[in-house]
Amino acid sequence: MSMKPSIMIQICKLTVFFLFISFSAKSVSFAEIVFEESNDDESKAFQSAMTEVNVYSESKSEVAYSDYCSSVVPESVTNSKAYTESFGAFDGYETGYYIGGNGILNPKINTISNSFSFETRYVSKTVADGVSKIEGSLMFYESYDPIPSPFHLKLHGFWSEFSGNLCMVGTGSAYSKQGNLLTPAAVFRLRNLRNSSNITTLITGTLESLSSSDGVNYFEPISVVMFPLLKYEYTFDFREFTHQFSGERDGLKNLAFNELPSRRFCSMIMGHLNEFKLQYTRDCSSGKQTCLPFVRLNGYLPHFLSFSSISRCSEVERRIRVLIEFRNTSHVGKYPSFNPSTTLIGEGTWDDRENQLFVLVCRFLDIGESWSNAHVGDCTTRLSFRFPAILSIKETSSAMGQIWTTKTANDSGYFDRTIFRSTGNHMVGVPGLKYEYTEFNRVKNLCLRKVQLLRNKGQSYPSGHSTDLKFDMLVKSSENKHGWGSADPLAIGDQLYKPYLFLMDLPGTMLERAVPARLMNVSYEVSITLQTPIDAANGVYVSYIEEKVEITAEGIYDSETGKLCMVGCRKLGSDNQVFENASVDCEILLNFEFSPLKPNQIGGYITGSIESTRTSSDLLKFDRLEVYSAIYKIDQQKSSIWTMDHETTKVLLSNTLMCIFVGLQLYYVQNNPNVLPSISLVMLVILTLGHMAPLALDYETLRSNKPHWNMVSLHNGGLIELNEVIVTVVMVVAFLLLLRLLQLTASARSCDSNRKSLLFAEEMTLIVIAFLYAAGAKFTLLVATEKRRPDVALLYSSSVESWYHSIYNDFKSYAGLILDGFLLPQILLNMFSKSKQKALSCSFYIGTTFVRLLPHAYELYCNLNSVYYSMLQVSVSPDRCFVSAAWDVTIFWGLLLLAAIIYLQQKFDGHCILPSRLRQLESYSEEFHS
Repeated sequence: MSMKPSIMIQICKLTVFFLFISFSAKSVSFAEIVFEESNDDESKAFQSAMTEVNVYSESKSEVAYSDYCSSVVPESVTNSKAYTESFGAFDGYETGYYIGGNGILNPKINTISNSFSFETRYVSKTVADGVSKIEGSLMFYESYDPIPSPFHLKLHGFWSEFSGNLCMVGTGSAYSKQGNLLTPAAVFRLRNLRNSSNITTLITGTLESLSSSDGVNYFEPISVVMFPLLKYEYTFDFREFTHQFSGERDGLKNLAFNELPSRRFCSMIMGHLNEFKLQYTRDCSSGKQTCLPFVRLNGYLPHFLSFSSISRCSEVERRIRVLIEFRNTSHVGKYPSFNPSTTLIGEGTWDDRENQLFVLVCRFLDIGESWSNAHVGDCTTRLSFRFPAILSIKETSSAMGQIWTTKTANDSGYFDRTIFRSTGNHMVGVPGLKYEYTEFNRVKNLCLRKVQLLRNKGQSYPSGHSTDLKFDMLVKSSENKHGWGSADPLAIGDQLYKPYLFLMDLPGTMLERAVPARLMNVSYEVSITLQTPIDAANGVYVSYIEEKVEITAEGIYDSETGKLCMVGCRKLGSDNQVFENASVDCEILLNFEFSPLKPNQIGGYITGSIESTRTSSDLLKFDRLEVYSAIYKIDQQKSSIWTMDHETTKVLLSNTLMCIFVGLQLYYVQNNPNVLPSISLVMLVILTLGHMAPLALDYETLRSNKPHWNMVSLHNGGLIELNEVIVTVVMVVAFLLLLRLLQLTASARSCDSNRKSLLFAEEMTLIVIAFLYAAGAKFTLLVATEKRRPDVALLYSSSVESWYHSIYNDFKSYAGLILDGFLLPQILLNMFSKSKQKALSCSFYIGTTFVRLLPHAYELYCNLNSVYYSMLQVSVSPDRCFVSAAWDVTIFWGLLLLAAIIYLQQKFDGHCILPSRLRQLESYSEEFHS
């Protein structure tokens, strides 16, 4: 007897419907933000479309322009149908910075980003002289709930090119702190927006709520500043200020412009003017205020200096306008923050004679709680920037500069000269850049006597330009100090370190000549973080003192014994890098020994030590640091090929087995056609879509680890492309077999005498599955949103935009989880239909389960074998490795449980897994209806 629909079915349908509506509302706005990360042109088009959905289209009629803006720019009518997207010095898409907005914008977010965008969609001249009608939108990215939707306003108004005023009104959408959807109305005013701009041009304005202060849509006033991109006129004639840079001609050799990686000025400057470490004079440690052009940040000296371009760079004149920001943190996200109290603005030009970039710098003045009266002035600061042509053990920065003032020590606003250096070497592959070894005598006395003259027969070690020379490490000392670190080659011989990655496109004979001799001069940068445990409670340390150690070293590497011996120098003082005149300890000896390379081995072990050569009575003497069990990767080419071979083998094996097991199921239903109607269509649809998606998205996306794909492919005679074709063919075969099974099942179901009860059971299965999958998707989005929260992002020390990639990976993993649970619809169908049919052959459901287990077993194997290596990475915690392994184990047992349930249902009946009381109630119900 078939079961009859009940009110529970309707409740389930309504629940799924409302859950779907809720999920869709969130995901539409979420998609806007994710898509914005792709590229500027596509994101603008997407945002334009999404604005029509998210913002009320009738905003023009909701807010009357004349009520709020007639005194700023009188309203007028257009005199033609022609329109553009730019006006004055504004491009069609401009960015700026803001403060305020409490009630809609999160005031705490300003520590991460306080940027916004202004996009114009319609600009048309009016009958009034010099007045244009403007339509556009404002987007504030960091609202209280930026994942569902940022604060978005659609505006319309007028701009006067004579007064430089812009006034617009409109409505928008945003989320309150409590998560409620708001529809605020506002008036947007800008000042000093003219047809051109220069160094002192600062466009300021306000965005004010039109709601009463006790209204739900009210927000506090927002102050904004903007730097227009178009029609910028460089202000300073550097010929008048040449004497102020004469002190920078120190005789040191710098890289000439034609020696730099890019022959284009703008790409070169924008590529290397990024982040620098500051080095103050020793006097700054005493708290003097003459170290900065402004008050200290929260009482501390900022450690970093960053640059960002804010106008069109001039390629012909080799000039650029930049913002110069002093910061305590070393990371700038997708949307950088702006604090005019700690930021300078300047114009720079390249000096071909001195091979330096000279910058005239100004300050932002009259900055308060509101930016309405802010302006640019006090242009007495100077900055120079250069690329040293020679590096050494005591100078490893590939880019450096100085900032100073032309004021005297008695003038207000005077500050001492400060040096800044690049945080890393970004000049790999520059022919003119050399490394100069200066410690020959020390290396000869401490290292050459330790080099073995006899080679180890039958053993091979990393070569001089191999990527294996770069490695991570764990360290410990007898003082109970533990830590981690990394060793990065700086130079091999007198050339900067260039692994085979840059040489793989050379012919074989040239590659052989590029390989250096057995004994090579090498230089390294070693960075170590040491933790000293304190506050022991019951024998367990609950806190640590952290110490950063930076060592630059040079010495000899023997490529036939794997021994690396170097002498090094470390800077002493606060944070190792703050003070220019900090002491340097160069009495350090570093010894490392690489293990032999083995075929098809992911890595090998490195042992070594870092020790002081000073006497035990010397205050700078430190305990010997043991370096142990650090894992390095084999040659990049071999590692890439090894990884791709294993990935290809895994995918090929999975799909081949899938073809076999689906083929066996087809053979089974051919001999037992009566079981076909009892097979779940939902299950077959999930399996079919799961095998269709990779084909639709292209097999290229299946291999997530494909470094230097084209390069490796060329060096393997097209073998990898052939493997790809084979794998794709097998995937197509598996898809077609599943499609055939689905077609047979649907045909048999439509002709079956019991099709109505089966249709009802399938409908119930679909409702439950849809509810579970929608709830899972909702939960996945909530987890992704929680990770996107700025305070959580900061805890993980990760960039804001990296979470978008994380969200994509979360949903990708969730889709894989749905495919892993392919047996769940069959289990539900058996329950709702009380089926006793052996619909699935053992070879199919056990074999397919085995196929779904393969990737998790492979990942579990990789995780367990690489957990030690992962712990060496600063950005990866042991907990994350454990969670990943635990998840694979959970899925492993979950799949086995589903297969066991299918076995029991097919042996007894669909209700056999239900508790005995429920089965008894079911029996009583059937007897009552009969």
